[in-house]
Amino acid sequence: MTKTELIRVQTKNIIELLENEFNAMDFDNDQGSYFTFSTNTFNGILRRNGFEVTLEETIGLGPGFEEERYNRRDQAIILEDKINSRIQKYLI
Repeated sequence: MTKTELIRVQTKNIIELLENEFNAMDFDNDQGSYFTFSTNTFNGILRRNGFEVTLEETIGLGPGFEEERYNRRDQAIILEDKINSRIQKYLI
């Protein structure tokens, strides 16, 4: 299997993993270097290089936001860490 073929298989399998284990949906490949997607509560990207997931809601927040916003960020960070950990286990 060539490197390109391996990456295609890994990409397909990781997208299926995200769909099945984390309820990810609406994958869009318009960006080229990454896929955009959403879960029931968060939006994110899956980078093609390294298969790292970043959720939009994990952005750092300074003072002055409502407690609900900080809680949402914290939940996104936990989910992002779980997703990336699971992807790394798949890649091993």
